[in-house]
Amino acid sequence: MASNLKVMKKARVKDLVFIFVFIAFLMAVSHYFITNPLGPSRLLYYIQAPLVQLTTSCKSGSPVWMEHVQGYATRNMGASVSQLAYINAEGHAFHCETGWKDGVFGDEPLEPDTRFRFASTTKTVTAVAILDLINRKLLSLDDRVVDLLLGDETSASALKDPRVGEITIGHLLSHRGGWDRERSQDPMFTRNVKPWCPYKPEELAKTSLFYDPGSVEAYSNLGYCLLGLVVEKITDKPFRDYIRSHFDLSETTLEFVDGPYLKDEVFYDFRNEDFYTQDYFEAMDFYALSSSAGLSGNASDLALLVKSSLESGPLTILEGAKKNCNSVAVQECFGYGTYRYRPSPDVIPLHIHGGKLPGASSAIILDPYGGVLVWMGAGAYPPEEDSLQGFYDYIREALVSVSPQ
Repeated sequence: MASNLKVMKKARVKDLVFIFVFIAFLMAVSHYFITNPLGPSRLLYYIQAPLVQLTTSCKSGSPVWMEHVQGYATRNMGASVSQLAYINAEGHAFHCETGWKDGVFGDEPLEPDTRFRFASTTKTVTAVAILDLINRKLLSLDDRVVDLLLGDETSASALKDPRVGEITIGHLLSHRGGWDRERSQDPMFTRNVKPWCPYKPEELAKTSLFYDPGSVEAYSNLGYCLLGLVVEKITDKPFRDYIRSHFDLSETTLEFVDGPYLKDEVFYDFRNEDFYTQDYFEAMDFYALSSSAGLSGNASDLALLVKSSLESGPLTILEGAKKNCNSVAVQECFGYGTYRYRPSPDVIPLHIHGGKLPGASSAIILDPYGGVLVWMGAGAYPPEEDSLQGFYDYIREALVSVSPQ
């Protein structure tokens, strides 16, 4: 009898332990879902990605490494849909596409001409337009921005911060105007607030700087908005109209975005975004972002535009980085429209400009052999600090295979 009681007690203890563990498990799962509602979909992506990358399709004759890059991007950059375009030094163009236009495991395979938002890779196009004006001697790197936008008669006493009068075109191109969005709000991306640029250029006189112009590099959307105003001033045309005509965008997929998604645009994945969802554009002014983040199109057309710009000179987007700048880090060695990235002296340098909008990522990468690579992804890369650098390092190693022997 006593032995039966011992067995029953042990069974009860086991039952209690099981119930306790089960309740703890339910509490942990509930806590995970409540505190991290996007967590399950993010975890699911690791199952989806290997299947999605099997959909990669490349133009006949494309280098094998392009398919490998697409596989890496699918697995590591949070983009279940992406385009990759590459134009080599000889001018031969290749492209690859991965995923579906209408979302993960959708019904419409991604096409080479499907539209993506360029985000900040738009800045490279703006830089090309500015450098062309300089090469045609209609503008100078040393021209003062206040003279161009506010008039030659503007005196230092008319400026809230006299240093604003020292900002030049070269400073704006290389993000050395003196503002710092890390220390104050970015006026171009303040939610539900209409930015003063490009609507009220006179507000430039009321701005204050954190640094002397030219002394510190700090990424600036405002600086590129002002460059858009400079284009308008020099050409006497609205920025969008000038870009459309100068680059003959009617022959390409390139077009400006006004906010809502266009019919031929890809479906974006927001699972790696903490604050933004599909309707994020309602809180932003895309007309104001025209010269800093407003373009869209496909990767191949953007690659062709960038490649063509390298044939014009003497100034190109490969110029302008300071000799002593920190090229070891991503996005810290800016020149005129790209930044130099070289993590160590024994690897090839790259010139890069990346782009990021909610649910969209992009990159322009120029190799030292004359090749141009453009990648467009319909997703946000994971928040890990090294995810972007890892992607660029992977591409750099892939590009070594095209180096002259």
